[in-house]
Order: sequence, then C-alpha cells, then structure tokens
Amino acid sequence: RMTNDVGIIQFAKLNQPDIKAGYTLDDNARAMVAACMHYRHKGKARDLELIRKYLDFISICQQSGGDFLNYMDKELRFTPQNDDVNLDDSNGRAIWALGYLTSLNKILPPDLTEKASKLINNSLVHILGMYSPRAMAFSIKGLYYCCQKQNAPGIKAMIKMLAHRIMLMYRFESGNGWNWFESYLTYANSILPESMVYAWLVTED
Repeated sequence: RMTNDVGIIQFAKLNQPDIKAGYTLDDNARAMVAACMHYRHKGKARDLELIRKYLDFISICQQSGGDFLNYMDKELRFTPQNDDVNLDDSNGRAIWALGYLTSLNKILPPDLTEKASKLINNSLVHILGMYSPRAMAFSIKGLYYCCQKQNAPGIKAMIKMLAHRIMLMYRFESGNGWNWFESYLTYANSILPESMVYAWLVTED
C-alpha cells in the first residue's frame, strides 16, 4: 500500500502514504528483501512485480563511482540531504538487499539476479572504503549471500577485510565488562555480531 509506480514511499500520515516525504534507498532496499522473502515462501507473481520495482529504484540510486544516494523527492530528484547525511548505512543495506536477491537465482528470473549482480560488482570499489560499523556489517551480509551463488575468492577476501575492521573496533572499545563494538548502543545493533557470524561461515576464521 506504501508502494507506487516508483517504489516504496518513505513516510505515511496515519494510514495514508505521504508522497511529500519522497523515497529513500534505505526503505526500498528493506522492502526488496521482504518481497524476496515472501516470494521464496509463497511464489506469488505480485511479489515479482514489487521486487522488480524496488530493484529498479536501487539501480537509479547508484552513482558512477559505485556508491548510492539515499534521498529522492516526489519529483524523482535527489535532494540536498544526500550532501549533509552520512549515506554509508543506506549503502550497506543496498548491498545486503542485492546480495540476498542474487542468492535466490534458482527461483527468480535471470534478468533480476543478473541486474543485482551487476550493481554489486559496480559497488565493490566503494565497499572497500567503508568504515562505518553498520555499513560494513550490512555489506558483509550481502556479500555472504553473493558467495552462496558462486565461489568468489575476491568477495571472500573482502568479507574477511571488513570483518577484521569490525573485530578491531571490538578490541578497541571492549573491556571492564563492556563487551561491545562501540562505546554506546544505538540502533540496528544486532547486525554487528550477526555479520561476524556470516563472516565466519564464509572464511571459517
């Protein structure tokens, strides 16, 4: 109900989508994961329509350098908010969503998985420059799913590098009964230890 011809709308006023809020990469990435999961369990054609719509939105958000912009207004213009806000988390969520889609290559139409793979390949250089904990964690999760489709030593090495960075954060911040990756708790905390489990599943390290 929140999705129109472009993608999922960012906000609602009570039970009515608020088109003035525009769209975000964040929300369309999460919506695509949900639609993929639903298709995996139910196999409904409507899910494919949504997956294609969210994937197209993610594709529009990718820039020439492989990174993604997050905020788009109702006129389909990227907003100045993209210049003022750290976009690493949204980039990480995009990698997670794209990776998850590629892992369903046996049940999804080839054009969808091929497009998602291309978007991830374009983003690999940008991923190397990530240092935000959640961005790295979401990226590890997405890259893990990529490894389910094919044996990719380069991607495995990237997962190991990102996990090493997160491990160093843990070593720096933990101690005196504080067993955590940061000096505080904020949002989406579970993705940090979850990503380390995914990294182990790939690297066995």
